[in-house]
Amino acid sequence: MGLDPYYTWPVIGALLGLYLLGGFVKGAAAFGQPLVTVSLAAMFMPVPIAIGISVIPSILVNLIQGYASRQAAPRLPRYWPFYLALIIGILIGLRIFSMLDQGALQVIIGCLLIVFSAVQLSGLTPPLSPPPRAPVLAATGLVSGLLAGTTSFVAFPSLPVFIAYGLDRRLFALVTSVMFTITLLMVGGGLTVLGLIGRSELVMGLVCCIPSYLGQRVGLAVRERMSVSALSILVNIILALIGVTFLVRNFAKMLF
Repeated sequence: MGLDPYYTWPVIGALLGLYLLGGFVKGAAAFGQPLVTVSLAAMFMPVPIAIGISVIPSILVNLIQGYASRQAAPRLPRYWPFYLALIIGILIGLRIFSMLDQGALQVIIGCLLIVFSAVQLSGLTPPLSPPPRAPVLAATGLVSGLLAGTTSFVAFPSLPVFIAYGLDRRLFALVTSVMFTITLLMVGGGLTVLGLIGRSELVMGLVCCIPSYLGQRVGLAVRERMSVSALSILVNIILALIGVTFLVRNFAKMLF
């Protein structure tokens, strides 16, 4: 298979299970695959490797989502300030990423998961009204890019802002799928240039595409039969628990 000895059968089995779960979350809730897969994988492997494996499967599910929402493409150019600022933010964030150790990365990821989940569960959104304003989109893109370059998580504050603007389902899916695809390509490329991920991560990512796709199909089927709000609550509770676990683990290491 061309993998490093690090990828034992238990590790491969755990990753396949994670990507089945991540694909299900993506299909059911329309967001959250990297949040779930990278966070859980980072519990038993270095964060850069977890991010590297996530690149190809996450791009695949976002391309599928974007294609399914292609009818909204004529409205996409309005969001160019967001995407331009996002790219700039990611470039800066990757520089920060290269200077952080694993403990610091896990603490940042844990805090982001807790804050993101709290905002989603509380129903709080910025006081914004459509149509989207270029300065707001640019500021949102810059902050999201900084966090994406540092941790690979681009969902905050972008998702709350898009929700506040009341984007319809197709436009929301297209705007976010483009956002995730840009982020994954840049973060994956940046980590490759930094020498933090290599061939093994790309091969493992290709393998994980299979459970990711299967999970997405199941998630889409469940989404048609279950309340979207109930699924969102469940996903955010899981993310918050993962974030708390990260913080507890790292603070325990500091104390003991």
